[in-house]
Amino acid sequence: MFWIKFIVIAAILFVVLLLGVEFSTLHTDSVTINYLLGTTTQPLSLVVVSAFAAGAFVTALIGVFVVLPLRWQVAHLRQTLSDKNQEINLLARKVGRDAR
Repeated sequence: MFWIKFIVIAAILFVVLLLGVEFSTLHTDSVTINYLLGTTTQPLSLVVVSAFAAGAFVTALIGVFVVLPLRWQVAHLRQTLSDKNQEINLLARKVGRDAR
């Protein structure tokens, strides 16, 4: 199962790499970018790849600082629930023995 997932992810990354190379060779025209502090001229492919990388970086930051703590909290709560269920079952068995 692991190898299938690895091969699929590798194939997807390879296709994305090929599309990126194709895109960068086709779109070499320079575009003007207006920043708050000035302007610059860069190739269109560099601008698009930079914007994509910035978006991936922001998404990773959101994942690290928002999603992961929530997952850890869910895991902790599930463990606490499991412990409480075991305690309830133990108490129910003790009460059943005392009632006899």
